Amino acid sequence: MTKTNNSKPDWREKRRFQALALKKKGWKQAKIAEAVGVSEGAVSQWFTKIEQRGEAALHTQPKCGA
Repeated sequence: MTKTNNSKPDWREKRRFQALALKKKGWKQAKIAEAVGVSEGAVSQWFTKIEQRGEAALHTQPKCGA
């Protein structure tokens, strides 16, 4: 995990990368969701982002606006 905007990764980003690590170990999506405490739909969205934009898509994005 790399830092975004010179800040440490937040807990949500860590959770996304933990899910990715479990997938690389061969875990099923339902078990990954259970292990990291999110819905299967959230895990599916994360993995879709990875397919579209690579692992960098899991990094926390800077907030827009004031």
